[in-house]
This record gives sequence, C-alpha cells and structure tokens, in this order.
Amino acid sequence: MQLTTNDHNLYINYDRFIKHLLINKKQQMKKDKLSYSALSQFSKSPNHLLSYWNREFEPTPAMQFGSLLHKMILEADDFHNEYVVFEGTRRGKIWNEYKAINEDKIIVTGKEYNIARNVYDKAMKSNMLRKLLMKTNETEKHIEWQYNEVNYQGYCDMVGEDFIADIKVVADAGEKFARDLRYNDYSLQAAMYLRGLPKANYYIIAIEKTSPYNVQVYRFGDLLLGNAEKRYYYLNEQYKDWNGEPQSYSSGIVTVGDNEFISV
Repeated sequence: MQLTTNDHNLYINYDRFIKHLLINKKQQMKKDKLSYSALSQFSKSPNHLLSYWNREFEPTPAMQFGSLLHKMILEADDFHNEYVVFEGTRRGKIWNEYKAINEDKIIVTGKEYNIARNVYDKAMKSNMLRKLLMKTNETEKHIEWQYNEVNYQGYCDMVGEDFIADIKVVADAGEKFARDLRYNDYSLQAAMYLRGLPKANYYIIAIEKTSPYNVQVYRFGDLLLGNAEKRYYYLNEQYKDWNGEPQSYSSGIVTVGDNEFISV
C-alpha cells in the first residue's frame, strides 16, 4: 500500500512506515543502559525486568541496612549529607515534621543506626578489610561500557590498582556463603564489571550482620569467572533478541519430571 503526500508528491511505503513505528515503540520500552541488577532481573524473566524498571517493588529492610552499612564503610565523610538519624518512632506529628524537613535525605531511626554502627565497628576490626580499604583508590566508582552492542553501567564499591571489591552484608560469611557464590549471580556481576573495568582480581567482602560478626574475603577463580562470562554472553544475546514486550518465564509449556526441563 502506498500513500502520496499532497505537499511534495512523495510516495511513502505505508507498510514500511508502520513497521518502523512499531520497532521504535518496542525499542523505546528498552533502556539505553543496563545495570547488573537489571540483567539479573531479566535472567528471571522479561516481566521481572519491566517490574524493576517501573519500580514496582519496595526495598527490603535487608537492602536498606546494606546501603546504610556501605555508606558507613565506604563514604563515612559524606554520611550526613545523605542520611539523618531520627530519635523516635515513625509516626505522629514530630515524625511528620522531621520527615518534611529532611525530605531530601534518607531517614534512619536511632535503633537502626546503632545496629549498623555496631556491625561497622566489628567489621573494621578485620585486618583483611582494613588492608583492602588502604589499597583502595576509589569508592563507588561509576563505570560504563559496551558489550556486544548493549550498553551497560555500574558502580564498583572499591577499586584498587589490581582489584575490584564488592561488599555483601550476609547472615553467614562462612562455608555456606562460599557454596552460594558458585550458584548465585555474584559471579555474573564480577564478569560484567571486569568487562567494564579490567582488573586482575575481583573480591567479595562478606560481612556478617549478627554475632560473631565475621568478615571473610573471597576471590573469584578463573573457572568460575569463565562460566560467568558465558552466562553474561548468553543473557546479553537474549536481551538483544527480546522485543521489549511483557513476557513470562517461558512462551510454552514446561514439562517437569523427566531427566531435564523441556520447553514444548
């Protein structure tokens, strides 16, 4: 089908025009840059990613506590520019007035601050953590990179001459966490950040949030990073092929109970 414009007597291929509009609309649904968190959500399903982008979730108390502790450890000098401590409960006239005055800051209660401060004090007794902090040249470093036609960005907790280090606040920093490192997405984050900022080592600093407040530093080995790089490539290709529309876990029926999961 063709249309002729009255002004310039130009022929426009209507089908191509509509297809171009549809492609642009789908592309607009996808963001200019992906983060580790976004790709991790996409690995669950495209709908998880869309929900993440639309902010259809509330930060959990664990996430808020982790952010608070990160600030204490990595940017102590800037703490009071971002956080304020409210000595009271989150209700009533006094709370509402305090919240209105500090609407540009993150408010934590005195109890929340004291708990985080206790974890911080215990964690800073770790020789391993102190040594890495002394070797750190930059904290919360923003990086951007492109990987196979997809743009990415992220924030590295700690960057030294030959390493990137990421702080994780956990319940157990011992053998259980070490096992989990083989299967969770932390290695994917390492593979992504090492693409954006090549370094010889990637460390995970696991800090326990309850007694005995152990701190353990882990380094990703070449085999685990190699597998994570393959996963990164696979997810990146899946994202490139995705049309930006809502999609669940699978477009078909998943058979359960045989030797493996089979989509039909």
